Amino acid sequence: MKAIILARVSSKEQEDNNSIPAQTRRLLDYCQRKNLEVVDIKQLVESSTKSNRRQFSEIIHGIRTSRETVALVTDTIDRLQRSFKESVQLDELRKINKVELHFVRENLLISEKSNSADILRWDMGVLFAKSYVTQLTDNIKRSQEEKVRNGEWLSKAPFGYTNTRRNGKAWIEPDSNAVVVTQMFNRYASGVFSLRDIKKWLYDTYNINKVVGQVAHILENPFYSGFMLLKGQRIKHCYESIVSQEIFDEVQNIKHKATTTSFKFAGYPYLYRGLITCSECGCRITPDRSKGHIYYHCTQYKGKHGAKYIPEHILTAQFQEILGRIHPSDEQYKQVIDVLRKSHEDNERTRQRMMSHFGAELEKVKNRSERLFDIYLDGEITKEEYKSKRNVYNAKRYSLENKLDSIDTSIDEWHSNSLAVMELVRNAPLLFTESSEVTQKRQIIKLLFQNLELDGNKLRHKLRKPFDSMVKIKGCLSCVYTSRMIHK
Repeated sequence: MKAIILARVSSKEQEDNNSIPAQTRRLLDYCQRKNLEVVDIKQLVESSTKSNRRQFSEIIHGIRTSRETVALVTDTIDRLQRSFKESVQLDELRKINKVELHFVRENLLISEKSNSADILRWDMGVLFAKSYVTQLTDNIKRSQEEKVRNGEWLSKAPFGYTNTRRNGKAWIEPDSNAVVVTQMFNRYASGVFSLRDIKKWLYDTYNINKVVGQVAHILENPFYSGFMLLKGQRIKHCYESIVSQEIFDEVQNIKHKATTTSFKFAGYPYLYRGLITCSECGCRITPDRSKGHIYYHCTQYKGKHGAKYIPEHILTAQFQEILGRIHPSDEQYKQVIDVLRKSHEDNERTRQRMMSHFGAELEKVKNRSERLFDIYLDGEITKEEYKSKRNVYNAKRYSLENKLDSIDTSIDEWHSNSLAVMELVRNAPLLFTESSEVTQKRQIIKLLFQNLELDGNKLRHKLRKPFDSMVKIKGCLSCVYTSRMIHK
């Protein structure tokens, strides 16, 4: 059988880390052992989560137009895909015997003859691959949120400050332009100088060329008086201020731009808010509270159509009935845990490679930064050139350190969270019935369901992969999900 080898990394950094050649060697050895004739080797540098995977689409097109079955050989499931959108195309080709999927590390072959257990292993591999990417993203977000709570700025320091390190930690401190910023505020607060006057003064006095808009942006930035501006909110930062609050407020008054604070109303913690749409018009099903009871109805934003008001307990009863039929068998559970174990081992190897690569890159940046200072002291570059290059190195170092911090804990958290997912699926009916936590119930719904619709007082639903293969109907496990539940 003819075979296409697919080796993929997500970024240029991983490509430089020799990951692709290592994958290719393993896959060539595999094809030789299995007597597969390698007709093409695809080495991709693209994210498997972006919406338009051009190189992947070209491979699919080639397989679709082939006159014979093609073995698509890849190292692991997550090297091929990290979402279910590719599963639709691949499964279609598999069913018509156009492609065989060979996942070497998982020792998994998906073909036209694959049974439900193998398909489940494939689905779970995709689920956990997607979960890992989500975990990395969540870790970065949590890290950033914690830094914001501590008053730390996450971006490049504004004019008048510089990004540096203090006790091994990213820090921001005033630089030589701090006195320039202070004078800008004092001049404008006097009421004598316009923005254009300050622009001209900056150039004439300090040879700093900024347009009027940049001058205005500096004078409106509360960072100089001790506050960060994030998504319309003023948050006190932990760095040194270079402008007093009184001067800053006076500048704002002169510019006639008083600061206002926006508030968001969180509302009641309605269980099904934002989770269900109307099957007739597609509008959201929204909650209302009346005489101590909660009702759900279509907003009818696109036109009146006599939508019913459904009590919350009616919807809850329907969810309980559906969840009561989702139950992974012991064999399915063992298969999932086996996939999870192998995925964790591979991700752990990936972590070690990434830690080694980013650590080496960080060391290079530090060495270059030190050499840059020596070059500056020797008079080989100007002060402006030194500052510009130093800022580039500081930003690169800050980015690498953030990546190292995120990678360090992400895989262990992903593994424990994935195990928790399976326990959640096993106990979903009990948890949904007995838990009083709205957040936990919404988590269960979001994890298991998609395309929830309300048709009159009846709930239509579709289960997400791979949970659609864990539905128990009349005592047997069905590999086809229930697409509609009729509540009596």
